[in-house]
Amino acid sequence: MKLLLFRRILLSGLVLVLVVLGVAGWLLGTHFGRQHLERWVRQQLTRNSELVLAPFEVSLSPWRDFPHLTASIQHFSLTDTSFRQQHPVLRIGRADLRLQLSSLLRGQIRITRLTVRDVDFQERVDSLGHSWGLHGKRRHTSTGADPPLDLELDSLLVHNFRIRTRNDYAHSAFGAQVRHARLTAASSRGVLRARGTLVGELSYLRSSRGTLFEHEPVWAAVKYELTFKKRQGRLYNTRATLNGDTIRIRGTHTTVANKPGTQLQFQFDGQQPLMEILRTALPPNLTSFLAGATSSSKARIRYTISGLTGPTSRPRNTLIFSLLRAHLRWPGSTRRIDHWDLSATYDNGPAHNPTTTELSVRRCRIYSSAGQLNVALTLRDFTRPFVTGRLRGRTELPQLAAVLLPGQWQARHGTAEMDIRLHGLLPPLDDGSKPLPAQKSMSVRGSVTLRDAAFVVLSRQANFSELNVRVGLRDSVWTLSEASGVLDRMRFQASATTTHLFDYITGQQLTMRATGNFAVDELRVQRLRELLQPPVAMARRRAATAAIKLATLGGSLIPPGVRLNVGLRCNRLILAADTMEQLAVTVRHDGQRVELQNLAGRVWGADVRGRVSWPTDTLQQVAPIQFALGVHFDTINYRQLVARLSRPPRRSAKAPASPALRELLLAANGQLTCDITTVVLPAGENLRQLRLKLFKTGSELRLPTLDFSTTRGGSGHASAVVRVAGTQLTAADVDLNLHYSRLDVQGLLLLLASLNPEDKSVPLPLNRVVKRAERRARRQQQAEGSILTNGILRAVVHVQADRVNYGAVRGRRFELVSHLRNGVARVDNCSLQAFQGQIELSGQMLLNVDRQHHPLHVQMRLRDIQLPDLFAAGTAIGLTVPDRTNIRGSMRCVADVRTDLDSTFLPRLDQTMGYLKTDLRNLELLNIEALAQALKFMREERTNHLFFEPFSSEFVLNRGEVLIPNLDLNSNLSNLQISGNYFLDGRADLYIGLNPMQALFGDNDKRIERIQQNEPLRRPNHKLTYLNLQRPTAGSRYAVRLFKGPEQRQQQSVLRQQLRQIMIMQRLDTTLQLLR
Repeated sequence: MKLLLFRRILLSGLVLVLVVLGVAGWLLGTHFGRQHLERWVRQQLTRNSELVLAPFEVSLSPWRDFPHLTASIQHFSLTDTSFRQQHPVLRIGRADLRLQLSSLLRGQIRITRLTVRDVDFQERVDSLGHSWGLHGKRRHTSTGADPPLDLELDSLLVHNFRIRTRNDYAHSAFGAQVRHARLTAASSRGVLRARGTLVGELSYLRSSRGTLFEHEPVWAAVKYELTFKKRQGRLYNTRATLNGDTIRIRGTHTTVANKPGTQLQFQFDGQQPLMEILRTALPPNLTSFLAGATSSSKARIRYTISGLTGPTSRPRNTLIFSLLRAHLRWPGSTRRIDHWDLSATYDNGPAHNPTTTELSVRRCRIYSSAGQLNVALTLRDFTRPFVTGRLRGRTELPQLAAVLLPGQWQARHGTAEMDIRLHGLLPPLDDGSKPLPAQKSMSVRGSVTLRDAAFVVLSRQANFSELNVRVGLRDSVWTLSEASGVLDRMRFQASATTTHLFDYITGQQLTMRATGNFAVDELRVQRLRELLQPPVAMARRRAATAAIKLATLGGSLIPPGVRLNVGLRCNRLILAADTMEQLAVTVRHDGQRVELQNLAGRVWGADVRGRVSWPTDTLQQVAPIQFALGVHFDTINYRQLVARLSRPPRRSAKAPASPALRELLLAANGQLTCDITTVVLPAGENLRQLRLKLFKTGSELRLPTLDFSTTRGGSGHASAVVRVAGTQLTAADVDLNLHYSRLDVQGLLLLLASLNPEDKSVPLPLNRVVKRAERRARRQQQAEGSILTNGILRAVVHVQADRVNYGAVRGRRFELVSHLRNGVARVDNCSLQAFQGQIELSGQMLLNVDRQHHPLHVQMRLRDIQLPDLFAAGTAIGLTVPDRTNIRGSMRCVADVRTDLDSTFLPRLDQTMGYLKTDLRNLELLNIEALAQALKFMREERTNHLFFEPFSSEFVLNRGEVLIPNLDLNSNLSNLQISGNYFLDGRADLYIGLNPMQALFGDNDKRIERIQQNEPLRRPNHKLTYLNLQRPTAGSRYAVRLFKGPEQRQQQSVLRQQLRQIMIMQRLDTTLQLLR
């Protein structure tokens, strides 16, 4: 650089001397002399070249430097027109030459001082190797010639000399400026000698690798000689100051005949800042190693340049540099080198290009409080750096991070003990800008032991701390022994072997493999996936490779390209929307399937065991996730489980859209067995020892067996087929069988109702909710609500019980068959033995109203019901009816009943309507209050115990009122006819017709005997006398009115009209079709 600058200054001076040689011709004449001067100068400067000299000005002044004569030249310009292009190569603003007047008078020219101002020198080489400069296309073909005269310049002064060169062929550029130069020069016997000082700056020096220098101050003390015949220049005893340090320069440059260039042989010795030397000596892809680094240390250098340099050729450059107790620091307090000794050589090789460039580190020692690290390596081919070397010793981790894979990790503290041999291509850094080229992996062999290490892998922000591990390295196979530490707050222990781990992380391999065992306190799957995610550029390349696609829900758990055969244990496994605890599993991934074997853990409060697998390559249209799991719950709250399943998965706003476990299972195929010790239900009756098997294929779930027992002595077996769409239940067919030794029907109904979600709707009047529920049932379409009410569930329920009770009813041999569909529970058959008889019923109950209302329509058949037991039950529920001691006999009955069950599934009497058709046998009434008060005019012996022939009759129950249209009886007392209204709270308005003569004078004992022997009694054709019994309030005495025949007939007519309206309005079925 200094040589080029100094040569151009001398060359410009020689050009000016040639111009001055013609000044004498101008002195000898006037106009002719000036013309001769211009022709002579042009001939000397442009002969055999494409240089063009522009017009210039010459002036003389005897007064400017009296007693010397001063010749001035202004606006001197040369243009190179080679290759049919014009490029200015030299411009001189002004040059003043001091001529010795006494020599001119003796006919001699002697220049004692030359002052040059505003010089601009330019050279250019285009991308084809064409050059423009002072030489043009002219090539030297012979030895040089001596100058036409000897010179002896007392001073050569230069002010503002600029030089700019640009080489597009080599992608380089150079610019410098001399602000002041003071030289002396003399030539004699064909040798030009010059010495002096230069002050300026190196404006810029650029190469294909970037800018090496920019705006660097320069000072130089030069000693130079040029032998014209040899065309050789020599620098000796030359000193230059660059970057504040003095460089000693010596060497030669020789112009070679018939070659476009100069043969150089130069040597530079001295010191330079360490940072400048490292930027020069390192390959381009390692310059990021120096980003942000600072150092005040100096490198001792010896830099040699040898060989031909020209427009299309480069010389050989060799840089030998050494360090002693050097230091290097990066931003922050962790990454640093405090004591560094180094001896290395940089050589651009025989081809003088990056391909043959070599960096040889013969001795490198990094000292720390932990010991010293010795490095010896050779780096060849800077286009694809190939490294061979060895690292051994003990050092602090921050200092190791400064030299080993710099820029990829940052260490805070810890020690490293290592013995590693490297051989192979240096892996390139992936900045995500373009896909990385495929290359053979570097061989790395040896071992590394880290103790109490804390560092960050910068590309992934993977934060390790408290790390202790011994890593055995054998090329791509790394063996981790007794590893323990914390990764991003995840404490782990590991013993494992990995293959291509480093190549995968750096983007050189699409896959990596890991085998071994890992134990983690808390494993966050999404964070681990981010840490193992391939680099950006590799991810783009992978996205373009159709053979490696993930299209299953399970693919979000393991990063692409990671092959695993590891045993994993962790206290907490944190997924996107779920957390597993106490997990133990063997994870296998061969690139086509992921298998979780020997799975054991806890999730949702359950113990889970089994295996799970899913494909990672969907090009072959493989099946989705497959599972075979066993699940055990100790105690589960049904209501909480339903709430958890019904609400969307809870995810962080920053979390990715990874599926929840239940979404994975609903999208999977496989089988599951589940046993639950206790299922807590809201109704108070809990399930115990529940066991089920589930098989899932596509959207269908089959439950062939579901067995359980209840805390109230029941046991159940169920089977089901369920269809789902995503996480939504779309259809369910269930077959449920229950058996109880003692069944509380209310408890069973409450148990089934507790499976419904809470109804938060506003209660409506009963008539409106019933009509709305019936319309919903007729539409048979899915509605909002639980599966019991929205039409999704279709179920067959079969219940058996040895003993049963429902309210005040006690029975045995209970059996129920019911179908549930579209919010309606159809009772196909229900039978039990109660009241020493048999009861059968059929009908339906609406389930889709609300929890306070359960509209029920049933038709019942009662056989041989014992009236004392029946009336005892009525008394028990608060009805005002005869006590069991007041009545005897049996009854057969068919009935059509409509009622509304309350929240406890007991009928609401005020909402109960019914039609009853009865047959009574062996009826006896004892001490009936109403008869005693009505017939008090008779002896008690005749009225306190009545016997009745068998009879049939019809009754209507209307909201707690029994309507008796016409009841004909034949008793031991008399023929009787009863009609009217009897209220079950004790109120009454009855008309009783009897034959007074029979009642007063009949043979009571004989009539009793004939009734008991089932002999029909004669009914004499006598008009009956009617009594009216009224009790307006419950508990009051009956009011008896005699001789009320007309009122009875009128009341009976009103009663029949009322009955017709009730039958029509309440849709009571007198045909009892359901019982046929």
